[in-house]
Amino acid sequence: MRRLALLTVVIALAGCGDDKPGKEDAESVVRDFAKAVSDSDGKRFCNELVTREYLEQTTGATGDNAVSQCVKQIDALQRSLKIVKIDKTVIDGDRATVTTQVETQGQRGPQVFRLETQDGEFRLTSNRP
Repeated sequence: MRRLALLTVVIALAGCGDDKPGKEDAESVVRDFAKAVSDSDGKRFCNELVTREYLEQTTGATGDNAVSQCVKQIDALQRSLKIVKIDKTVIDGDRATVTTQVETQGQRGPQVFRLETQDGEFRLTSNRP
């Protein structure tokens, strides 16, 4: 009986993996970021895809005011942003760097996105190294 109980615990623990976000999660956030910009979806952009630090740095506001200012700014955007190619993704603990080729307003070029975990998920953060 003890062996069966122990085996059950071992099997259950084997199924418990590391819940940290990985490469696919980081790349998905970058793609979602581009879509939110193109769709002028301020609610999604500001509430789900960027860190609080990013909000406060880009809006100059703090707290809930930073979120509302961000939503207004993104909703007013008339910009197309497309991830043409993801060149490289590097995960370093709770941080990630995604190097891409983007197209915006008909222009192509490289873009590096920096992410960090917040509430267990990758979110875009400021451009500080």
